[in-house]
Amino acid sequence: MSTRSLRPFRVKVAWAYRRLGELGLVSGSSGNVSLRVGEVVLITPTGIPFDRLREREIVALDLSGQVLGRGFPSSEWRLHVSILQARPDVRAVVHTHSPFATVLASSGKEFPVLHDEGRLLFGERIPISSWAPPGTWELARAAVAALGQGKALLLSRHGALTVAPNLAEALTLAEKLEEVAKIYVLSRLL
Repeated sequence: MSTRSLRPFRVKVAWAYRRLGELGLVSGSSGNVSLRVGEVVLITPTGIPFDRLREREIVALDLSGQVLGRGFPSSEWRLHVSILQARPDVRAVVHTHSPFATVLASSGKEFPVLHDEGRLLFGERIPISSWAPPGTWELARAAVAALGQGKALLLSRHGALTVAPNLAEALTLAEKLEEVAKIYVLSRLL
């Protein structure tokens, strides 16, 4: 695909990342978003805060992680391409450091989804990957294994991840994952 034909998709990725910031699901340059378009993966760059990101800064990769053109992809590009390779049904990956989900990820344990709406989206539990250093193939493999065919995952001591066939759904799932995490944490105070 040409750079010009990817522009509308770059706009969507940049918008989704900015939206995560507006929702409080990422801060600064934490977290990342990717979208598969054919054999190309568009991913947020490393080190650019959500509120300053422009679509021209979105990085294009092939499915092995090689940069197509220029730019520096998120340090979690291995995580994104591994999931997109393992799950043909997935076209969008959203990785957040949202407060409540990250608190639970820091516990190192999966957690139950307590309310019905959350269970309809995610099932009875949100799984957690085994711990691995951020930005590594080890983390990518651990995430793929723990995610299975699910829609959401906690990354041990790190953050959260949602996947979907499109970016809008992956973004909604990230917002809902934070909501079910918050409900679980607050329920523990009763």
